[in-house]
Amino acid sequence: MGFEEAMRRAAKAADSAVHRAMRKYGDGLVTDEDDLTGVLVGNLDAEFSKNIAGVEWSSSILRHRKGVASEEGRIGADVIIHVAVKTKIQTYSKAVLIQAKRHQPGALMSKTEQMDLIGQCDKMLAVTPASFVFNYAMNDMRCGSASKISGSTNRDLYEACTWTSYRFFLELFRSPIGDPRLTSAKVKDLPVPVVLKLAAEGDLVTE
Repeated sequence: MGFEEAMRRAAKAADSAVHRAMRKYGDGLVTDEDDLTGVLVGNLDAEFSKNIAGVEWSSSILRHRKGVASEEGRIGADVIIHVAVKTKIQTYSKAVLIQAKRHQPGALMSKTEQMDLIGQCDKMLAVTPASFVFNYAMNDMRCGSASKISGSTNRDLYEACTWTSYRFFLELFRSPIGDPRLTSAKVKDLPVPVVLKLAAEGDLVTE
C-alpha cells in the first residue's frame, strides 16, 4: 500500500469517528459543547486504539475549571491532537491545537461570541500557527484554520469553516498541517506562548 492511500484510510477512520460523535449530537444524546468534545475524543481514541496505516494517535481534553488550572483559558484551546507516523517513506511526530464551538449552518454568532472566539484563536496562534476551530453541527463537523477565523468578519461559523472533517484529518495525516514542535498531547510539552505584540497605525507625513 502506498503512503497516500494509507493516509486516506486513516483519514476515513477518523472521519467515521467524527460522524459517530456528531450523530449522538443530532440524536439529542449529547447536548453540551464540553460533553460533545469528550464524545468526539473518545470515538477517535477508540478508532485509533491500534495502529492504522502507520498512524499512532494521542489526544487530551484541556481542563475548563476557573482559575489558574483553566488550561483552555490560558492557551485558548479545548483539545490537543497529537499524531505520529512511521513508515518507510515518511516519519513525523506533530500536533495541532483545537478550539471547538457549536453552531448550526446559517446560525450567526453574536458579536460577543465572535469576539470571544477571535480571542481564543489569538491565544492558540501565540502558541502555534497549527491551530484550528472545529464547528459542531447536528450530524456534521466542519473545520477551519484559527488564523482565518481570527481575521474573518463572517459570523456564520459553519460557513467560515470550509474543510470537512475528512479533509482536515487527511491533511493532518499526510503532513501539510501540524507543528513538529508540539511533541505530545500534554499541555506541559507546549512551547511558551509569545506574549510580545507590537502594533502601529496612523497617518505618516514626510518631515
